Amino acid sequence: MRFRRLLVVLLAVLGLAVPGVAVAAQPNTVVSLTFDDGDADQVLAADILATHRMPGTYYIISGAVGSPGYLTLDQIRHLAAQGNEIGGHTVSHLDLTQVSLAEARRQVCQSRQILTDWGFRVTSFAYPDGSASADVRAVVRDCGYHSARLDGGLLSKGCEDCAPAGAFRPPDPYGLPTPAQVDTSWSLADLQHVVTSAERTGGWVPLVFHHVCDTPVCGPLSIRTETLRAFADWLADRGGTQVKTVDQVIGGQVAPVVRSAAAPPHGVVNGSLETVGAFDASESDTGPAPAHQTVPRCWSEAGYGDNSATWRHVRGGHAGTWAEQVTVTSHRSGDTKLLPRFDLGECAPTAVPGGGYQLSAWYHGSVRTQFSVYYREPSGRWVYWTSSPFFAPSDTWTQASWRTPALPADGSAVSFGLAVAQVGTLTTDDYRIVPVQPAAAAGGGVSLSLTAGLFVLGALVVAALYFVRPRRRQMALARSDPSSSSR
Repeated sequence: MRFRRLLVVLLAVLGLAVPGVAVAAQPNTVVSLTFDDGDADQVLAADILATHRMPGTYYIISGAVGSPGYLTLDQIRHLAAQGNEIGGHTVSHLDLTQVSLAEARRQVCQSRQILTDWGFRVTSFAYPDGSASADVRAVVRDCGYHSARLDGGLLSKGCEDCAPAGAFRPPDPYGLPTPAQVDTSWSLADLQHVVTSAERTGGWVPLVFHHVCDTPVCGPLSIRTETLRAFADWLADRGGTQVKTVDQVIGGQVAPVVRSAAAPPHGVVNGSLETVGAFDASESDTGPAPAHQTVPRCWSEAGYGDNSATWRHVRGGHAGTWAEQVTVTSHRSGDTKLLPRFDLGECAPTAVPGGGYQLSAWYHGSVRTQFSVYYREPSGRWVYWTSSPFFAPSDTWTQASWRTPALPADGSAVSFGLAVAQVGTLTTDDYRIVPVQPAAAAGGGVSLSLTAGLFVLGALVVAALYFVRPRRRQMALARSDPSSSSR
């Protein structure tokens, strides 16, 4: 028996095998199961992996935590307690190559700061949309991350000539290659092919997942639970392959948190909607935009609910050349609107808690409209705040103007736009925001002058009582003071 065991070991070292004898291959391949965005359905993945004690790396959009469709903070803490890694994926999930470097630095550094403040060990980063430039990679490194994951570069569907695996000690840890992101077109055989190909050479294969779907109809960036479960079962039996988190592969001591500078105060950027395209650090604010870009710079075509709309950047603006036009072609619920981009200050107007704001924009169209207003919380999450009364349809340019209530105490920026919630067309232009005194804001209660008057009147009454009847006031104070010796 001892001779047989020794023979098995020797033959395994030589790469040979004994018929009828199972030989455990030496660990030479590592698979990392990474999940982007922090989607709520990723708890299904965690439950599947937990049955095999497999850890995963979850790259979290910190500004989305607790929003509908995303993991809550308690759920993320539960993931970490199970042995999973929590990584950064920016605050607002912006393409970092399409924003200024100052905004990229805020997005990367603040995401790590927020997750660290929540109690997580944060060393790994994933670029939104897999987009990274040399400058962006430097930002990630300077913010204290040990690694940053791309999207693509290794063998997979659509790239059969790519290398089957990456190195355990990658030459560029801020450009980690992966197979193409897993979507609904991937089968169990596709996943197995990626792993078995890597096993022939050895190395590291980080797989990229998004949604985990257990319903009949799945979105495009999804893997079905039955496919993931079958893959985990199969992977657990690969004697020469291990499953590790990105942090477990890269290693290293956690770097101190790096805090980024806040954006300087400003109002609406590109409120005239004249320039279009990305807010790229390599472009000037007035530089030409790519021909395919039609969205005004620093703005987003937004909305929610069950409706369909088309957008156009059209000539014939209110004061300038251009305006933005939306046509709602079907509507059952929700609305659609143009909003300053949800970010950390490059585009979103900064705001002060307790302050009110005068919003204005010019419009014309066949539908009524109203201001829909959002504000940013300290975590970077954007939440709905309030809406204005409706403004009537108009055939000519008309100004919509409305004063908000006082901004909640946890607000630091606002985003607003004219919303459409019915079939029809609306053209808008020349957006503006102006701060006003908190007490003068709509819904702020009594006006400032009346409040000041009441305060002065009250002070005069108190003073009169003090000087006219001093003895009675002193006796009352003495009775209310336990330390007084007065009887």
